Amino acid sequence: MVKRGAVEVAPDSDIDSEVEFSDNPDAESVSETESIEETAAGKRLRLAKQYLNKLENQEVREENDAEANREIIAHRLQQDVLAERGRLEERIRKRLCILDTSRSQLRRGHRLSPTCVALTDSHIYSSSKDGAITKWSLVEGSGGKKVCTVRHPSGKAVFTIAASTDNTLLASGGEDKKVIVWDAVTMTPIKTFHKHRDVITALVFRTNSHLLFSGARDRTINLWNCDEMVYIESLYGHQDHVTSLDSFLQERVVSVGGRDRSLRLWKVAEESQLVFNGHKNTVIDCVSMLNEEHFVTGSQDNVVAVWHLKKKKPVASHRNAHGPGSWVCSIAAFRNTECFVSGGSGGGLIKVWACAENYLSLSCLKEITMVGTVNSLAVSRGLIVAGVGQEHKWGRWWSDKKARNRIVLVPICVEDEVDR
Repeated sequence: MVKRGAVEVAPDSDIDSEVEFSDNPDAESVSETESIEETAAGKRLRLAKQYLNKLENQEVREENDAEANREIIAHRLQQDVLAERGRLEERIRKRLCILDTSRSQLRRGHRLSPTCVALTDSHIYSSSKDGAITKWSLVEGSGGKKVCTVRHPSGKAVFTIAASTDNTLLASGGEDKKVIVWDAVTMTPIKTFHKHRDVITALVFRTNSHLLFSGARDRTINLWNCDEMVYIESLYGHQDHVTSLDSFLQERVVSVGGRDRSLRLWKVAEESQLVFNGHKNTVIDCVSMLNEEHFVTGSQDNVVAVWHLKKKKPVASHRNAHGPGSWVCSIAAFRNTECFVSGGSGGGLIKVWACAENYLSLSCLKEITMVGTVNSLAVSRGLIVAGVGQEHKWGRWWSDKKARNRIVLVPICVEDEVDR
């Protein structure tokens, strides 16, 4: 052991610092000062490291945000390109809701059975066998209020109407064999086309365009430029009445030919057509486009069918779609989705359908009961519009006296668009 006295006479000896500081007050004071100085330096070092880490994390977050933004923008651009080409496929079957069928609004505007309806963002147009064309407002709070009713110049039955996407033009056709273009704002006639040799049965505007297609019982489809108000050309090929037409984004039109049991896709720019056959021993009454590659049809044998651009036969079909003895009188598709609605005769049902992800099967999502024949349908993301009457639009094979000639508005929504 080292003696206490040795420490006092040998200051350079190797001794424990704690013992030395405990015996030297001045040394203890110096140690506290150094400790304080070291703590301040350590604090500065710690703050500097925190600041550098913050900058680094912020830079990483910015890089991640930039990458996420690039992915979002790329996805949106891809969606826009697909939508522009009519190939966008949005799955809405799980989000599509009928808000409340009890809230369906019945609008009385026609003395005889309604034959056709057309729908835009702000208005509904309807017509009937009485030759009247009625305009309804969809402005918020109006609830489908009638704006005006005009008489068709000939006074004869109107079987088809079509409204342009920008809600500036309306076209009508019927028993008088004339296509009349109206100013949709003032509801006054602008131009009358005399080309068809029989009853006009179908009209449709190309989306976002004033290119008008018309079909008739003379088996032809005529094209009209409604900007210049001139005839363009006629399309030939159907062997029976053209009963229905539809067009979407591209310069194409899809048609069905009644008893010739064919569906045809006309590529106007390429001057070619594709012919599809599927329904047997029946009349195809209606057609609508889901997108540029998929179409749906309804026929008098009570079958709804789904078609693909590259298949000559239906890729999916559903028999007895509206119950025994009924026809599928009308059909309308939700654009760029897998869903559509169909209307039947006799039973007066409106059915909401959804295609499977591969379009190889169909399922019914909802049934909406109507009294009468559903002669025409139009749909948007917020509304189903139906023209319901006592009689079928093409004849008087039956008359349901319990039915009322009405325009029916059924509110719908896609779930993520509901205000929560």
